Amino acid sequence: MNRRLLLSLLSAVMLSLPWYTPFSGILLWVAFVPLLVLEHDFAMRKARGCWKYYALTFVVWNAITTYWISQATLGGAIGAVVGNAGQMFLLFALFRWVKRKTTNTIGYAFLVALWLAWEYFYFDTEISWPWLVLGNGLAKDIRIVQWYEYTGVLGGSLWVWLVNLTLFHIITSRRTIFKKQFILTLSLTGVLIMAPVAASLIRFYTYKEAVNPCRVAILQPNIDPYHEKFGSMSDVEQFEILLSQAESATDSLTDYVVAPETAIDRIYENMIGQNRAVQAIRRFVEHYPQVNFITGMTSIYFYSPGEKRSITARETNDGAYDVFNASMQINRTDSIAVYHKSKLVILVEKTPYPQFFSFLKSLSLDLGGYVGNYGTQDEREVFPSADGRFRIGTAICYESVYGRYYTEYIRKGANVMSIITNDGWWDDTPGYRQHLTYASLRAIETRRSIARSANTGISAVINQRGEVCAATGWWERTTLNGTLNANEYITFYVRHGDYIGRLACFVVLLIGGYVGVRMLLKRL
Repeated sequence: MNRRLLLSLLSAVMLSLPWYTPFSGILLWVAFVPLLVLEHDFAMRKARGCWKYYALTFVVWNAITTYWISQATLGGAIGAVVGNAGQMFLLFALFRWVKRKTTNTIGYAFLVALWLAWEYFYFDTEISWPWLVLGNGLAKDIRIVQWYEYTGVLGGSLWVWLVNLTLFHIITSRRTIFKKQFILTLSLTGVLIMAPVAASLIRFYTYKEAVNPCRVAILQPNIDPYHEKFGSMSDVEQFEILLSQAESATDSLTDYVVAPETAIDRIYENMIGQNRAVQAIRRFVEHYPQVNFITGMTSIYFYSPGEKRSITARETNDGAYDVFNASMQINRTDSIAVYHKSKLVILVEKTPYPQFFSFLKSLSLDLGGYVGNYGTQDEREVFPSADGRFRIGTAICYESVYGRYYTEYIRKGANVMSIITNDGWWDDTPGYRQHLTYASLRAIETRRSIARSANTGISAVINQRGEVCAATGWWERTTLNGTLNANEYITFYVRHGDYIGRLACFVVLLIGGYVGVRMLLKRL
C-alpha cells in the first residue's frame, strides 16, 4: 500500500472510531493530521491528484460511521454517505484553492472557519444530516466537554480542528526542533488540550444539581417496527401493552409517565377527547391524579372550510388534512397539550425544498404509518404539569440531534426534558447507541435532566451532567423508574446559541473578500 493511500485511510479510520462504543473521542485530536500531511505533501511537490485521496477519506469515514442507515434503506444510506462526504470534499477543495491563492496561515484559518460555518448552516437546511458534526464525536467523553454549556457542539468542532492543526504544525516543523517557534507551538498544543480538559473536569466534579425532584416512569414497549407495529399487531394490542406497563411502573409518587414516539396511532386532533386510547389514559390519571402522561402519537388534523392550510396539507374530495408525528400530554386538567415534531427525517417524513424537488415524493420511504410530507409547527411546545411545578419539553427522535433547535424548549420555559424515539429501524447497529450519546450532550448544553423513552432502542434517565444514571437494554420490553431534578438555570449556550458558527461565517466572508480583492488587483 502506497504512503498516500495509507495516510488517507488512516484519517478515515481515526475519524470513524470515536462514534463506536469502545473508543474515545480524543482520537479526533489527531484524526485529521494524516490528511493534512498528505495535502501538504501534494502542495510541496505541486503534484496533481490529491482530490482522489481526500475524497476517499470522507467517503470511508461516512460509510464506516453511518452504514447502519442501510438497515432501513440502501438507497438512503448511499445518498447520506455520498451527499455528506461530497460536501466535506467541497470544503477541502475550497481550502486548497484559497491556500494556493494566499498563504498557508490564511488557508488553514479558512479551513477551520469554513468547516464550522458549514456545520452551523447544516443544522438549519432542509437537506440536513449533521450526525457527523465533529463535536458530536466527543459525546461519550462527557467529563471533558462540560464546557459545551457555553459553546455547544461547535465548540468541540473548533477544539478538534485547533488541536489537529497545531499537531500538524509540530510534525511539519520537526527539522526546526530547537527553534523558539517549535517550542511555542508545542506549548500551545499542550494548553489547547489540557486547559479545556481541566476546566471541564473541575466543572463535572463540582457541579451540583438543585434539588427539585421529578419522579418519572419510562415505558419501553419494544414493539418491532418492521413486523409488529405497522403489521401483525393491532393498535388495540399495542396500547394494551403500553397501558399495562404504565400500571406496573406507576405509584403514588410518580410525576410523569413517558411513552415512546408513535406509541399510539391515528389520533384525530379535531376530536381528540373521543379517542379510546385518550379516554383510557384519562381513566388512568384519575387513579393517579398527580401523574402527567406523555406519549408519542401519529395524529391527523382536518382543516375546516376556509381555514388556512399548510404547504404539507393533503387534499381529498372532502377537504384537506395534515398528518403529524406528535406528542401529547394528558393529566387531571381538562386540556390535552399537543406538540408536532418539526425536525423531520428526509424522504421518510418530508420532501426537502418541495418547490424544487417535488419529483422526490415518489421516492419517499414507507417505514410504516403514513408516507409523504408530515406537518410541522413554527415554535416548540412545553407541557406544564398539573400542579405547576414542572414544565417539560418533548423532543421527538431526530430533534435531539440539533443542539440549537433543542434549546428552544428551554427558552420556552422547560425545566426538565424528555426525548421520545423509536430506534428499532436500524436494528442492533451503532445507530441507536450514537443517538443515545447525543442526548448526553443536550443535557450538558442546557443543564436539563432527560427522561428518554425508546420503543426498541435504549431508554434512559440522564442527569444535568450528561451521565446516564439508569438505562434499559436493547430490544427489551421493560420499564424504567428514576428521578430528575428540574432546573431553572439558563446556560450561556441556551442564551446565545451557536455564536461560534456565526463568527465562523464572518471569518469566511472576510477571507473570501480578501481573496477576491487580491485576485482583482492582480488583474489590474
